[in-house]
Parts: sequence; C-alpha cells; structure tokens
Amino acid sequence: MGAGIATLLANAGIKVTLLDRHSGEVSDPDRLAEAGVERQLQRGAFYLPEFASRITTGNITDDAGALAQADWIIEAVFEDLQVKHDSFRLIDQYRAPDTIISSNTSTIPLAELTEGTGEEFRKNFAIVHFFNPPTTMRLVELVTGPLTSDSTRSRLIQTIEQQLGKSVLECRDTPGFIANRIGNLWMAAGARTALDHGVPIELADALFSRPFEVPRTGIFGLFDYIGLQLVPGIWGSLTDALPEEDAYHRFSVTDHPLFTGLLERGLTGRTGPSGFYRGREEVVTPEFTYRAKQTITDPAAQHTTARDIMDTDSPGGRFARDTFLETLIYCCETSPEIADTVEDIDLAMQLGYGWKKGPFALADDIGLEHLASMLGDRIPELFQLALDNNGFYPAPGITLSTEGSPTAVHQRDGVITATALKQQGRIIFANDGGTVTLLDDGTALLDLDTPLNSCTREALELIAQTGREGHSQGIRALVIGNDESRAFCAGADLSTLARAAEDGDAHAAADLFRIGRESFEALLHAEFPVVAAVRGVALGGGAEMLLHCDVAVVHADSRIGFPERTVGLIPAWGGTARTIERLEQAAKKNPVNQTFQLFMDARSFSSAFEAQSFGLLRDRDTIIMSSDHVLAQALTVARRLAPGYHPAPTVYLTLPDPGQLQTPSGDFSTNDMIIADALKNLLSVPGGQRISAEELGSHEATSAGEVIILPSNVERASHMARTRKPLKN
Repeated sequence: MGAGIATLLANAGIKVTLLDRHSGEVSDPDRLAEAGVERQLQRGAFYLPEFASRITTGNITDDAGALAQADWIIEAVFEDLQVKHDSFRLIDQYRAPDTIISSNTSTIPLAELTEGTGEEFRKNFAIVHFFNPPTTMRLVELVTGPLTSDSTRSRLIQTIEQQLGKSVLECRDTPGFIANRIGNLWMAAGARTALDHGVPIELADALFSRPFEVPRTGIFGLFDYIGLQLVPGIWGSLTDALPEEDAYHRFSVTDHPLFTGLLERGLTGRTGPSGFYRGREEVVTPEFTYRAKQTITDPAAQHTTARDIMDTDSPGGRFARDTFLETLIYCCETSPEIADTVEDIDLAMQLGYGWKKGPFALADDIGLEHLASMLGDRIPELFQLALDNNGFYPAPGITLSTEGSPTAVHQRDGVITATALKQQGRIIFANDGGTVTLLDDGTALLDLDTPLNSCTREALELIAQTGREGHSQGIRALVIGNDESRAFCAGADLSTLARAAEDGDAHAAADLFRIGRESFEALLHAEFPVVAAVRGVALGGGAEMLLHCDVAVVHADSRIGFPERTVGLIPAWGGTARTIERLEQAAKKNPVNQTFQLFMDARSFSSAFEAQSFGLLRDRDTIIMSSDHVLAQALTVARRLAPGYHPAPTVYLTLPDPGQLQTPSGDFSTNDMIIADALKNLLSVPGGQRISAEELGSHEATSAGEVIILPSNVERASHMARTRKPLKN
C-alpha cells in the first residue's frame, strides 16, 4: 500500500522518499522498499516508467533523517496499533515543525492512534485513508480530530483533490468510517443471504451487479477481487468494534465455513490460485472442489432493472430484494452516526465500491412508495422522512441530511460544471448537436449534446458556426468541454458513418468528411483562442478536434488515439496533417513514418502523459490529475490567452517520396493493407514536396471517401455501429 501511495504521488510530479523496514541484508538494506516500487512498475502503475525515478527508497533504520525534509509524512504500516504508535514516536523524533502527518488506517479510530502524542503532533495529524489501489481508486476518506488545525485540514484537502486528483470525503471517527462501514455490510449481507438460502454464487453475482449498476463482478466476485485474506482483519475488526445489535453480527462472514475453508486452503481469490471462482467458468462447491457455472434459469435473470428483479418471486428475486433492503435499512439506521448527509454515503459507495449510484439515489430511482410496500413494518425513520420530503434527493441540488432535513449538496472547491456555466451565461448558438454559452467576460463554452459527445452532422455544423461567427457574437475565448466524464469526444457518430458507407457514394462520403475538416479548421483559424477541456476519451474525430485547438487541459487518465482503421477508415478531419505538425514541432524523427505507423496501429494512448511523450500533446498543454477540475482549469487558460491573441498561421509540411515511407509493422489483414495503401498515397508525393496542412486535409477527405465505401469497410463500419466492437475482416 505504501508503494502504491508513493506511485500516486510520483505520478503527480511529487518527489517521494519511501521508507520500509531494514531488509536485514547488509548489502541491500533497502530491498523491501525497492521491491515495492518494482511491483508498481511491473503492474504498469506509473504513467511513464521514468516517473519511478521520482521515488527515493530507504529504510527506517538508516534513513529516518529523511523525515526532517518532508512536507507530508504518510504512515502506511499494517493495522497494528502498537506498530503505528512506534512509527509515530519515530516520526515525532525527526519531523520538522508543522509537517503534516497522516495514517492510512481503515480500521483504527483516530483517538486511539493519537493516544500518547503531544498537542503539537495532534494539531498536524489526520487519518487519510486511500482506497486500494491508490493510483486508480478515487475515494480518499479524511478524518480529523478535535485538535487538528484548520490549516492541516485545508492543506490536505487541496493537495489530495487538486494535486493528486482524488475526491475527499470527510468522515467521523467511527468504525470503518463511511465506505467500508456500508460497503462491507452490503457484501456480507449479500454473501450470507445467498449462502444461507442456497442461491448459487453465479446467480447471485449475475443479479446483484449490472442491473443494480454496481460492479459487474457481483458480490462474490468482488470478494475474490479484493482478496479473501482481508476478511478476518477488516470484517472481523468491524464486527468486534460494533455492538451486538449491529447487523454485522447477523451477517458475519468471518466464521462461515465456506469463507474459513477457502482461507485455510490458501484460496484467497485473485491474490491466490482461486477463490469463489476459478477462472471465469468454474465456481467453488461446499466440498472445495470446482464445478462448471450453471446455466441461469431463475426468472429474475430475465429482467435488466433492479426494480423488476426485486419484484420477481423466485429465489434469485428474493435474494436481490433482501440484499438491497437490508443494505438500505442499514444505511438509514447508521447514517446519523457516520455521516452528515445521505449524499456522503452515496458518494462513498460510488467512489469506493464502484456503484454508479449510491443506495439512496438508487432507492429514489426504484421508487420509495414501491420500496415501502416491500419493507412493510420495517420502515426506518430516515426512510419515512424521505417519503415525506419526496425523496432522498427532493430536487436538483438538494439532498437530505442524515437527520432528514433538506440541505444543499456538497460543493467542492475549484470544481465548475458545464451545467452551472450554462445557467450563468446566455446561449448564442444551439442546434441538436449542442449549445454555445457566452459568459459575461466573453469566455464561451461549446458543449456537445450527443452520445459520448460524438460528432454528428449537427455537432459539426455547430462547431463551424462557432469558429466563423463567434467573434462577432462577443466570444473572446472558447472552451470545448462538458459534464460527460467518459468522453471529451468519442469521434464521428458511428451511425452517420455507417450510413455514408452503405450508400456507396464516395462523393457523398467525402462531403461528410469535408464538413468535419472545415469545421475543425474554422476552430483553428478563429479570431479567439480555443481550449480543449479533455477527460475520458478523445478518439478518432475527438482526437482530431483536440489537435485543432490552441491548447488543451487534459486529465491524466484520458485516452487519446486514432482507431479509424478498425472502422474501415483513415483519419479524415485533418488528423494526418495535424499529427505530422505536432511531431515536427516536437522534433521527432521521421514524423510522417511515425504518423503512418500510429494510424495503422489504431493506437490509443492509455494516458495523457503517453500521448505527450509521443508528441501528440505539446509541452504547453496542461496535464492535471483531477478529472473534476479540468473544466475550471481550461477556463483559466482560455482567459489568459485571450488578450492579444492571433489565429494560427498556415502550416506547411514536407511529405516524403513513396519509397521513403516504411511498411508498417504488425499483423494486418488484406483489408488492412488496402487502408495502408490509401494512407501511403495520402502521406507521400513522388519526389517529395511541401504542402499546406489545409491541402493535405482536402486530400484526406477524398481518400477517406474512397476507402469507406469498399465492401469490406462497409462491413467494418456497420459492425462497429451495431456492436461497438471492431470487425477483423
């Protein structure tokens, strides 16, 4: 866990010293810390391997003096109170005044952790509970004590949210805090309900997963994922810490024979050879052998929504109903103890356990009156108050306190949404593709309103209109962004693309590509700066849109790339010219050859740092760790660029002779090589010569129109539009 937190900090550009125990080997005393970093490298946890060099390893015996140089000391030893107290005494001996100290505990109360420490130590101390793996899980629970200073609290929140990109949930000093208190009960209640009523494991996981918009692993699959070796420590400590009347005692998993038997045999799930599942197709039996998954015949499995499943009178339906109701009752009864609002609990389950909606928001969706009929005489007080107030979320922007009164949802510092901006400004352009909202200071937001912000014809027309007419309407700077966390822009609208291919008219297809190219060129040559606020995916046409912006603010986890070959296409909206231009500006060797290979690989960079290392993003583009702060940062950048802005000049590129283009490497089909030939003809000129980016873009549209109508590529485009999966024909 310590190495994972160190990796997170290093990814954020922070220099880290990672201290572990002395290895016991005189020749290699830092081996334990070094091994932790090496495991993170093997797992691909660093955005770029070279980021590992930001971590200096050592051991607490020889290198404790390094604590004096730290701004923030994070204790992440195992969950043993005596070991933690020993660690704090060591830290207190070396730390500088006002250095923040935090513990990564998930089970030990802050009052016990700080027992025996001085007032000055407690002023700078808090629990900061990262979820595992810390590089990917967004939730961080923060627990402060009565002596924790306001400065310590605010510095931690700002660092964790804006520098590390996590979401802070402030918790009370109660057992398990919020996420584990609720999430572990849900898992325990689901597992015991299924096992005690003979519901097959695979049926339970099939029902209480996607239909409830929770992780597709289901409950038993989630136990396997996190590792059954954690059950005695985490579930056991929570059960021990809670009174006998708490539901943890009714749904104990620490003493169930199947759990204990798996642990005795070392079958810990994905951290071992097997667990409840062995591979994807086998399930454990009570005798600890494995059988093939059963064909699911339970009537509840015919339904796709939580409400319909819970309404089904079958073993599976009753299991799902009982599991959700027990979880909801526990949330209602426990929330006044552990949280300020029901939103806090929903956020904990969303960010810590992967629920798309928390239990309270899901209850609103299912219908409180409907759930009340299922609860009968077990209606908790908070549930009744929600009935009286028209829901746990009675109105937009309003939730319930855990005492049952309406209150505003939490507003995070530095976070701006497209929804809020549209309420503040006035819409100057709009069609079925989206809207352009102008704010009082002349900054505008272009917000597409299509599935995953894909480029329909209407969206392209809106982009073109904005670029050409925006200045006359008062735009001084433009941000392209949205509230869809999954996508900046997923590219061309696949149904539109498939129809163009099926028509078989190369001129009509080329006309669609021309409209897209001219729309993006209108952005590039607009009389105001254009800033892309990128998070999620920017693929195909989305990447091309990004490349036509003056600068970008990009979430580190964004995926950027050109999958066109898998759709039977080549980049057609200026992507070839702008990619070559970016690689030339980055002084990359053989930029045209690299562009050729990139398009044939249909590669998507797994992080913004990878895209920047390749040359697709520039040094002046800003990469940030927080997805939630991208739009606000983009607005700041746009406003800074507005004074004295001049549109981009015409760019000229040097294309090689066809003989200088290398044959792309890879396992390509005959159809792939037809696409490769089209790209080769586009990216080369006999004798080599300079050509304007706009002229190359015009050739792109013509070539793409000819490629997409080929029968094999019609098949590819149609298959992708229908299944969202590539066809390898």
